[in-house]
Amino acid sequence: MRGLVLSFSNQRARVQCEDDHIRSCTIKGKRIRALDGWYNALAAGDHVAVLPISGAEGLIESLLPRKNVFGRYNEKGSADQAFAANIDMVVCVTSTKTPPFRPRFVDRVSVLAEQCGAPFCIVCNKVDLGLDEPIEERLSVFENLGFRVLRSSVAWSLGVDDLRKALLGKIAVFVGQSGAGKSSLINCLIPGATQRIGEVSEKYDRGRHTTTLATMLFSPSEDLRIIDTPGLRMLAIRNIGLDDLSAYFPEMVPLMGLCAFGASCTHTHESGCAVREAVREKRIYHDRYESYLRIRAELEESRQWKKTETRKPQKTVKYRFEDEEW
Repeated sequence: MRGLVLSFSNQRARVQCEDDHIRSCTIKGKRIRALDGWYNALAAGDHVAVLPISGAEGLIESLLPRKNVFGRYNEKGSADQAFAANIDMVVCVTSTKTPPFRPRFVDRVSVLAEQCGAPFCIVCNKVDLGLDEPIEERLSVFENLGFRVLRSSVAWSLGVDDLRKALLGKIAVFVGQSGAGKSSLINCLIPGATQRIGEVSEKYDRGRHTTTLATMLFSPSEDLRIIDTPGLRMLAIRNIGLDDLSAYFPEMVPLMGLCAFGASCTHTHESGCAVREAVREKRIYHDRYESYLRIRAELEESRQWKKTETRKPQKTVKYRFEDEEW
Protein backbone atom coordinates (compact mmCIF):
# COMPACT_ATOMS: atom_id res chain seq x y z
CA MET A 1 0.00 0.00 0.00
CA ARG A 2 1.26 3.50 -0.86
CA GLY A 3 1.32 6.28 1.68
CA LEU A 4 2.21 9.96 2.00
CA VAL A 5 4.39 11.04 4.94
CA LEU A 6 2.77 13.94 6.81
CA SER A 7 5.47 14.26 9.47
CA PHE A 8 8.41 12.32 10.86
CA SER A 9 9.96 12.43 14.32
CA ASN A 10 11.71 10.03 16.68
CA GLN A 11 11.70 7.27 14.06
CA ARG A 12 7.92 7.39 13.70
CA ALA A 13 5.97 8.81 10.79
CA ARG A 14 2.38 9.94 10.40
CA VAL A 15 1.36 8.53 7.05
CA GLN A 16 -1.77 9.19 5.02
CA CYS A 17 -2.43 5.84 3.37
CA GLU A 18 -4.34 5.28 0.14
CA ASP A 19 -7.17 3.61 2.08
CA ASP A 20 -7.77 7.04 3.72
CA HIS A 21 -6.39 5.95 7.10
CA ILE A 22 -3.71 8.06 8.78
CA ARG A 23 -1.36 5.63 10.47
CA SER A 24 1.49 5.97 12.91
CA CYS A 25 4.28 3.98 11.27
CA THR A 26 7.70 2.70 12.19
CA ILE A 27 10.41 1.82 9.67
CA LYS A 28 11.05 -1.81 8.85
CA GLY A 29 14.59 -2.58 9.96
CA LYS A 30 14.70 0.81 11.76
CA ARG A 31 16.47 2.57 8.88
CA ILE A 32 16.30 3.19 5.16
CA ARG A 33 19.65 2.33 3.60
CA ALA A 34 19.25 4.81 0.73
CA LEU A 35 19.19 7.63 3.30
CA ASP A 36 22.17 6.58 5.39
CA GLY A 37 24.10 9.69 6.37
CA TRP A 38 21.04 11.94 6.48
CA TYR A 39 19.97 13.55 9.74
CA ASN A 40 16.44 12.20 9.29
CA ALA A 41 15.26 9.06 7.56
CA LEU A 42 12.09 10.55 6.07
CA ALA A 43 10.54 13.95 5.38
CA ALA A 44 7.06 15.36 4.98
CA GLY A 45 5.96 14.75 1.40
CA ASP A 46 7.80 11.45 0.98
CA HIS A 47 5.96 8.60 -0.73
CA VAL A 48 6.42 5.26 0.99
CA ALA A 49 5.28 1.66 0.77
CA VAL A 50 3.34 0.75 3.91
CA LEU A 51 2.36 -2.60 5.39
CA PRO A 52 -0.81 -1.97 7.46
CA ILE A 53 -0.83 -3.53 10.90
CA SER A 54 -4.13 -2.04 11.99
CA GLY A 55 -6.27 0.98 11.18
CA ALA A 56 -3.95 3.12 13.28
CA GLU A 57 -0.55 1.43 12.94
CA GLY A 58 1.68 0.47 10.06
CA LEU A 59 5.19 -0.51 8.97
CA ILE A 60 7.12 1.44 6.34
CA GLU A 61 8.77 -1.08 4.03
CA SER A 62 10.51 1.27 1.61
CA LEU A 63 10.89 4.84 0.38
CA LEU A 64 9.64 5.44 -3.14
CA PRO A 65 11.73 7.60 -5.54
CA ARG A 66 11.79 11.31 -4.76
CA LYS A 67 11.15 14.05 -7.33
CA ASN A 68 13.18 16.48 -5.25
CA VAL A 69 14.05 17.30 -1.67
CA PHE A 70 14.31 20.60 0.19
CA GLY A 71 16.35 20.92 3.37
CA ARG A 72 19.40 22.34 5.03
CA TYR A 73 22.59 21.26 6.74
CA ASN A 74 21.96 20.43 10.40
CA GLU A 75 25.02 21.67 12.26
CA LYS A 76 24.17 19.89 15.49
CA GLY A 77 23.84 16.55 13.73
CA SER A 78 26.59 17.27 11.17
CA ALA A 79 24.38 15.93 8.37
CA ASP A 80 21.92 17.04 5.70
CA GLN A 81 18.39 17.41 7.03
CA ALA A 82 15.39 17.07 4.72
CA PHE A 83 12.38 19.24 5.53
CA ALA A 84 10.20 18.34 2.57
CA ALA A 85 10.15 16.07 -0.47
CA ASN A 86 8.30 16.01 -3.79
CA ILE A 87 7.38 19.68 -3.62
CA ASP A 88 6.14 22.05 -6.33
CA MET A 89 7.09 25.36 -4.72
CA VAL A 90 9.28 26.88 -2.02
CA VAL A 91 7.68 29.79 -0.17
CA CYS A 92 9.94 31.98 1.95
CA VAL A 93 7.96 33.98 4.49
CA THR A 94 9.78 37.05 5.74
CA SER A 95 8.56 40.17 7.54
CA THR A 96 9.15 43.89 7.40
CA LYS A 97 9.70 44.25 11.15
CA THR A 98 9.56 42.09 14.29
CA PRO A 99 11.56 40.19 13.19
CA PRO A 100 13.39 42.58 10.86
CA PHE A 101 13.66 41.93 7.13
CA ARG A 102 16.71 39.72 6.49
CA PRO A 103 17.52 39.71 2.75
CA ARG A 104 20.58 37.48 3.17
CA PHE A 105 18.36 34.83 4.75
CA VAL A 106 16.04 35.05 1.73
CA ASP A 107 19.08 34.73 -0.57
CA ARG A 108 20.04 31.49 1.14
CA VAL A 109 16.54 30.05 0.84
CA SER A 110 16.58 31.00 -2.85
CA VAL A 111 19.82 29.05 -3.33
CA LEU A 112 18.30 25.95 -1.72
CA ALA A 113 15.15 26.35 -3.83
CA GLU A 114 17.26 26.53 -6.99
CA GLN A 115 19.16 23.47 -5.83
CA CYS A 116 16.01 21.38 -5.46
CA GLY A 117 14.60 22.70 -8.73
CA ALA A 118 11.37 24.15 -7.32
CA PRO A 119 9.91 27.59 -8.18
CA PHE A 120 10.64 30.19 -5.51
CA CYS A 121 8.10 32.60 -4.01
CA ILE A 122 8.80 35.32 -1.44
CA VAL A 123 6.02 36.49 0.87
CA CYS A 124 6.89 39.75 2.60
CA ASN A 125 4.53 39.63 5.56
CA LYS A 126 3.43 42.20 8.14
CA VAL A 127 3.40 45.12 5.68
CA ASP A 128 0.97 46.78 8.09
CA LEU A 129 4.04 47.49 10.25
CA GLY A 130 5.63 49.51 7.45
CA LEU A 131 7.40 48.82 4.17
CA ASP A 132 10.32 51.20 3.76
CA GLU A 133 12.32 52.02 0.65
CA PRO A 134 15.34 49.69 1.27
CA ILE A 135 12.98 46.72 1.61
CA GLU A 136 11.07 47.68 -1.53
CA GLU A 137 14.36 48.01 -3.39
CA ARG A 138 15.42 44.50 -2.38
CA LEU A 139 12.00 43.07 -3.23
CA SER A 140 12.27 44.66 -6.67
CA VAL A 141 15.63 42.91 -7.14
CA PHE A 142 13.99 39.57 -6.39
CA GLU A 143 11.15 40.32 -8.82
CA ASN A 144 13.63 41.23 -11.56
CA LEU A 145 15.28 37.84 -11.06
CA GLY A 146 11.98 36.14 -11.86
CA PHE A 147 11.03 35.23 -8.31
CA ARG A 148 7.38 35.73 -7.42
CA VAL A 149 7.01 38.35 -4.65
CA LEU A 150 3.82 38.86 -2.64
CA ARG A 151 3.22 41.48 0.03
CA SER A 152 0.89 40.36 2.79
CA SER A 153 -0.71 41.33 6.07
CA VAL A 154 -2.94 39.06 8.10
CA ALA A 155 -4.11 42.10 10.10
CA TRP A 156 -5.25 43.81 6.89
CA SER A 157 -6.32 40.60 5.08
CA LEU A 158 -3.91 41.64 2.35
CA GLY A 159 -2.23 39.25 -0.09
CA VAL A 160 -3.75 36.06 1.35
CA ASP A 161 -6.06 35.48 -1.63
CA ASP A 162 -3.18 35.98 -4.08
CA LEU A 163 -1.10 33.50 -2.12
CA ARG A 164 -3.96 30.99 -2.10
CA LYS A 165 -4.26 31.23 -5.90
CA ALA A 166 -0.52 30.66 -6.27
CA LEU A 167 -0.70 27.52 -4.13
CA LEU A 168 -3.78 25.84 -5.59
CA GLY A 169 -3.06 22.31 -6.72
CA LYS A 170 0.54 22.41 -5.51
CA ILE A 171 2.56 21.01 -2.63
CA ALA A 172 4.44 23.96 -1.13
CA VAL A 173 6.98 24.12 1.67
CA PHE A 174 6.89 27.23 3.88
CA VAL A 175 10.24 28.42 5.23
CA GLY A 176 10.98 31.46 7.34
CA GLN A 177 12.48 33.01 10.42
CA SER A 178 10.82 32.48 13.77
CA GLY A 179 8.09 35.07 14.20
CA ALA A 180 7.76 36.01 10.52
CA GLY A 181 4.13 34.87 10.48
CA LYS A 182 4.12 31.50 8.72
CA SER A 183 1.60 29.99 11.10
CA SER A 184 -0.70 33.02 10.92
CA LEU A 185 -0.74 32.84 7.12
CA ILE A 186 -1.38 29.11 7.16
CA ASN A 187 -4.28 29.55 9.55
CA CYS A 188 -5.79 32.00 7.03
CA LEU A 189 -5.17 29.71 4.08
CA ILE A 190 -6.40 26.53 5.78
CA PRO A 191 -9.08 27.32 8.39
CA GLY A 192 -8.85 24.82 11.19
CA ALA A 193 -5.13 24.17 10.73
CA THR A 194 -4.70 25.72 14.20
CA GLN A 195 -0.97 26.16 13.85
CA ARG A 196 0.42 27.65 17.05
CA ILE A 197 1.26 31.34 16.88
CA GLY A 198 4.18 32.58 18.95
CA GLU A 199 4.92 36.07 20.21
CA VAL A 200 8.07 37.81 19.09
CA SER A 201 10.72 38.09 21.78
CA GLU A 202 11.17 41.79 22.63
CA LYS A 203 14.64 41.18 24.02
CA TYR A 204 16.04 39.70 20.82
CA ASP A 205 13.50 41.12 18.31
CA ARG A 206 12.91 37.67 16.89
CA GLY A 207 10.31 34.98 17.16
CA ARG A 208 10.00 32.02 19.45
CA HIS A 209 9.87 28.58 17.88
CA THR A 210 6.27 27.29 17.82
CA THR A 211 6.49 24.72 15.00
CA THR A 212 8.79 21.94 16.15
CA LEU A 213 8.83 19.63 13.13
CA ALA A 214 8.01 19.82 9.44
CA THR A 215 4.35 18.88 9.00
CA MET A 216 2.10 18.62 5.96
CA LEU A 217 -1.25 20.35 6.34
CA PHE A 218 -4.08 20.25 3.82
CA SER A 219 -7.44 21.84 3.24
CA PRO A 220 -10.62 19.72 3.49
CA SER A 221 -10.82 19.54 -0.31
CA GLU A 222 -7.04 18.89 -0.45
CA ASP A 223 -6.58 21.59 -3.08
CA LEU A 224 -3.99 23.16 -0.76
CA ARG A 225 -1.10 21.14 0.67
CA ILE A 226 1.41 23.06 2.75
CA ILE A 227 4.46 21.72 4.56
CA ASP A 228 5.11 23.99 7.52
CA THR A 229 8.68 23.95 8.84
CA PRO A 230 10.22 25.06 12.13
CA GLY A 231 11.20 28.72 12.29
CA LEU A 232 14.88 29.18 11.45
CA ARG A 233 17.38 31.67 12.79
CA MET A 234 20.31 30.37 10.78
CA LEU A 235 20.45 28.50 7.50
CA ALA A 236 23.71 26.65 6.93
CA ILE A 237 24.61 25.52 3.41
CA ARG A 238 27.19 22.75 3.04
CA ASN A 239 26.22 20.34 0.24
CA ILE A 240 26.97 22.55 -2.77
CA GLY A 241 30.27 22.33 -4.63
CA LEU A 242 32.34 25.50 -4.68
CA ASP A 243 32.36 25.54 -8.48
CA ASP A 244 28.60 24.97 -8.60
CA LEU A 245 27.48 27.77 -6.29
CA SER A 246 27.23 30.45 -8.99
CA ALA A 247 24.75 28.23 -10.90
CA TYR A 248 22.25 28.80 -8.08
CA PHE A 249 22.34 32.58 -8.54
CA PRO A 250 20.18 33.19 -11.66
CA GLU A 251 21.80 36.56 -12.38
CA MET A 252 25.23 34.88 -12.67
CA VAL A 253 24.20 32.02 -14.94
CA PRO A 254 24.28 34.00 -18.25
CA LEU A 255 27.85 35.08 -17.43
CA MET A 256 29.26 31.61 -16.89
CA GLY A 257 32.15 30.96 -19.25
CA LEU A 258 32.68 34.66 -20.05
CA CYS A 259 35.35 35.23 -17.41
CA ALA A 260 39.01 35.51 -18.45
CA PHE A 261 39.83 32.42 -16.39
CA GLY A 262 36.84 30.50 -17.73
CA ALA A 263 35.23 27.84 -15.54
CA SER A 264 38.05 28.08 -13.00
CA CYS A 265 37.06 31.64 -12.03
CA THR A 266 35.82 31.87 -8.43
CA HIS A 267 34.23 35.31 -9.03
CA THR A 268 35.87 36.58 -5.86
CA HIS A 269 39.07 38.42 -6.89
CA GLU A 270 40.16 37.54 -10.42
CA SER A 271 40.80 40.19 -13.06
CA GLY A 272 38.66 39.82 -16.13
CA CYS A 273 35.80 38.31 -14.12
CA ALA A 274 32.49 38.88 -15.91
CA VAL A 275 30.53 38.59 -12.65
CA ARG A 276 32.59 41.23 -10.83
CA GLU A 277 32.31 43.50 -13.86
CA ALA A 278 28.51 43.06 -13.80
CA VAL A 279 28.50 44.04 -10.11
CA ARG A 280 30.54 47.17 -10.86
CA GLU A 281 28.13 48.06 -13.67
CA LYS A 282 25.15 47.40 -11.36
CA ARG A 283 23.81 44.63 -13.59
CA ILE A 284 24.14 42.36 -10.56
CA TYR A 285 22.87 43.80 -7.29
CA HIS A 286 25.79 44.33 -4.91
CA ASP A 287 24.07 42.80 -1.89
CA ARG A 288 23.22 39.60 -3.77
CA TYR A 289 26.87 39.36 -4.75
CA GLU A 290 27.81 39.84 -1.09
CA SER A 291 25.56 36.88 -0.23
CA TYR A 292 27.41 34.81 -2.84
CA LEU A 293 30.77 35.74 -1.29
CA ARG A 294 29.61 34.87 2.22
CA ILE A 295 28.13 31.51 1.24
CA ARG A 296 31.27 30.66 -0.72
CA ALA A 297 33.47 31.60 2.26
CA GLU A 298 31.31 29.37 4.45
CA LEU A 299 31.67 26.47 2.02
CA GLU A 300 35.44 26.93 1.87
CA GLU A 301 35.67 27.09 5.66
CA SER A 302 33.60 23.93 6.09
CA ARG A 303 35.88 22.06 3.69
CA GLN A 304 38.95 23.16 5.62
CA TRP A 305 37.22 21.96 8.78
CA LYS A 306 36.65 18.53 7.24
CA LYS A 307 40.29 18.28 6.14
CA THR A 308 41.51 19.22 9.62
CA GLU A 309 39.13 16.72 11.20
CA THR A 310 40.42 13.96 8.88
CA ARG A 311 44.08 14.67 9.65
CA LYS A 312 43.59 15.10 13.41
CA PRO A 313 40.52 13.16 14.52
CA GLN A 314 41.46 13.58 18.17
CA LYS A 315 41.08 17.36 17.95
CA THR A 316 37.64 18.95 18.07
CA VAL A 317 37.23 21.75 15.56
CA LYS A 318 34.03 23.79 15.61
CA TYR A 319 32.74 26.14 12.95
CA ARG A 320 29.78 28.45 13.13
CA PHE A 321 28.94 31.14 10.60
CA GLU A 322 27.47 34.17 12.34
CA ASP A 323 25.86 37.11 10.56
CA GLU A 324 23.63 39.44 12.52
CA GLU A 325 22.39 40.98 9.24
CA TRP A 326 20.37 37.85 8.42
